[in-house]
Amino acid sequence: MKKTTILSFLLLAFALTGTAQKKVNLTIKHMLGTTPFAFSTASSNNLSQSFNITRVEYYISQISIIHDGGKLLSVPNKYILANGSANVNEELGTFAVTNVEGIKFYIGVETPANNADPSLWPSTHPLAPKSPSMHWGWSSGYRFIALEGKSGSSLTTTFEMHGLGNPNYFQQTIMATGVNSGSNVTINLDADYTQALYGINVASGPIDHGVDATDLDVIKNFRDRVFKPGTGLPTSIKNIESPINVAVYPNPSKGVFQLKTENNISGITAAKIVDITGKLMMSIDFKNNQNTEFRINNKGTYIINFYSGNDIISNQKIIVE
Repeated sequence: MKKTTILSFLLLAFALTGTAQKKVNLTIKHMLGTTPFAFSTASSNNLSQSFNITRVEYYISQISIIHDGGKLLSVPNKYILANGSANVNEELGTFAVTNVEGIKFYIGVETPANNADPSLWPSTHPLAPKSPSMHWGWSSGYRFIALEGKSGSSLTTTFEMHGLGNPNYFQQTIMATGVNSGSNVTINLDADYTQALYGINVASGPIDHGVDATDLDVIKNFRDRVFKPGTGLPTSIKNIESPINVAVYPNPSKGVFQLKTENNISGITAAKIVDITGKLMMSIDFKNNQNTEFRINNKGTYIINFYSGNDIISNQKIIVE
């Protein structure tokens, strides 16, 4: 009898754990301001200096998922080598989470892996030798970021910033609500590379490969400015019988928004608006064919999450100018 009870308890615990498991994905859209990124596309930084980018690569490591009221879940042994040639779309793993609220990660490679032999990794691993190289040498380690391009009025002046160094291994936190779709949840981020050159006199053509010049400024800009909650949504949303049509306008706004719903929205039960730190600003209970006006007094970027019960099934970014 005792063995049967223990077995029943273990089976119940396994079942409860199994139902809570979700596959967590990370997407990062490469951007130039509000425009999708493309190599050799003319843009400008906050100093009104023209530039284009011919190379952008960087490492993401030591990822942690923020979920279910601020809990922190580490993603073990995950390295991502982001490259402007393709948006990031990575499976982080399957975890016992319900709602994802944000993500923490570092740009670069942590010690001791940063100062180890890259040839020891399998050829397909992000830390294996690459061409062009992302490794400076065993003592200096990996290039955390490689950013290259052309600047000047005619875009003929070369600039290169390769940031590296163990002291420059910085963590960033982005509060980006995960989008639930069945047993999947996706964290969507945008990476705006105009912000990578914020405050940098790129017109002078800096060539800095190291730890304490514009190479460090670029790393700090990645830490503080480049990543924002993204606008990407999954291609299909389960548990909603009819298409959802939810409009939030005008966007950007001076602070007053209209929320209009059409079609069958029986799957949506509420909307909650949070700031970029995840702080709840307001909640809206849903009714069919609802038209609602709401106001946000402070300038900034916010996320409006649409719920079906306890699950977030869609979201939108809204901006108060």
